[in-house]
Amino acid sequence: MDAKLARVFQGIFYDAPKNAVEVMDKAELHKIALKSDHTTCQPLGNERSFMWIDITQPSDEKLEMLSERFKLDPQILEDLKGREGRPKLHDYDDYIYIIFHAITLDPDPDHEGKHEINTHEIDCLLGGDWIITIHDDPMPKFDTLATRWKRRPEWMRNGAGNLLYELMDAVLDDYFPILDRLDEKIDSFEDRLYGAGESDDDSGDGKLSSEIFALKRALLEVRHIAGPTRDVANILLRRDAEEGGKHFAAFQDLYDHSSRIVENIDTYRDILSGALDAYLAIESNRMNAVMKRLTAYSIILLLPTLIAGIYGMNFDDMPKQHGFWGSLGAMGIIVGSLLVYFKWRKWM
Repeated sequence: MDAKLARVFQGIFYDAPKNAVEVMDKAELHKIALKSDHTTCQPLGNERSFMWIDITQPSDEKLEMLSERFKLDPQILEDLKGREGRPKLHDYDDYIYIIFHAITLDPDPDHEGKHEINTHEIDCLLGGDWIITIHDDPMPKFDTLATRWKRRPEWMRNGAGNLLYELMDAVLDDYFPILDRLDEKIDSFEDRLYGAGESDDDSGDGKLSSEIFALKRALLEVRHIAGPTRDVANILLRRDAEEGGKHFAAFQDLYDHSSRIVENIDTYRDILSGALDAYLAIESNRMNAVMKRLTAYSIILLLPTLIAGIYGMNFDDMPKQHGFWGSLGAMGIIVGSLLVYFKWRKWM
């Protein structure tokens, strides 16, 4: 078997008595069908078994091969090649097409010591006795899940819908540790913010606002996929209820998880908005304090300069008589008085 095909097609065929991992080329993919013809997209025809094909980085040729075997709609093939879809669900009667996303917190290549959130699209096709998952990046969670299902063949009796729940649940479970990391970062923002507000240092924390904006942008990106994912879970829930509710509890759990993710993101965004408003208020107060101080210094320097200018313009040579020492004394008294006044008003 071609080694490249072995990496691309890792088809896992599940059946009640035994499980096996198969590597399939085009001929093998057609041969696994138990029905006599290949015009149907149902490959097995057995209620107690189904097939899972998991594909990483498929070429256009491999996608067309799948499309031909499972009689996929041409629009699906275009979406699979484009790999740019938001979470969604389309019902094509014989199967459904679902897009959902995994997220990871990866080191930021442009900023050492920082991390950025990356999203990874997963396309999923679910038929009566088959399920196909397609993604560009490796999914270790799927490998773990495959190992678990191979150890428990009796789970196949619950149908491919139960595997769909397990796949989406495994992906959504990874959202919570990342959101917890973001929550810790928000807490650190608040600590720095309160420290900046209580500090007498006028330098402030210039990076804080840019970091808050960056985190708000990351949360918004996750919100853009978490919200539609909740809608997908809701559609699955309603669809299953209309078909008898075989997986109702599983899809209800999926909907609850996606709802919690959306609620957490909205909460964090609200907290960040409040933190940003507080930061801007602190910066405004600090700017006001700086302006008061500069105004005080300007007034202190202005009056002696005014006296010296008026007094000095009346003489060709500055004599030491005609009130020279008196003018210096007046300047000193004015400067001292203003210093005391502005200190009392806490402008300095």
